[in-house]
Amino acid sequence: MKVSELETFDSARAALDPAVQDELLNMAWEDGNISALTHALSVIAKARGMTETASKAGITRPALYKALSEKGNPSLSSLLGIMKALDIKASFQTGA
Repeated sequence: MKVSELETFDSARAALDPAVQDELLNMAWEDGNISALTHALSVIAKARGMTETASKAGITRPALYKALSEKGNPSLSSLLGIMKALDIKASFQTGA
């Protein structure tokens, strides 16, 4: 196979698979890093459509891009709105 025949990996296209979305979110959550979580949400939002996600989250498309960017620092209410728009549910359990 020639190098020119290789395709560039498209994470948003790969994230069309719900199993991939679940794995992205779980890895990001386990990492415990806000940038990992926002990156996972960004990939999923791109896969599902940024315009639709922003509309469902009640924010503008540019605000969604900004919140989920590498330098973004979304508020908890923004994160919860984005997660709700993407129909992402979280569960917690104590270590007790």
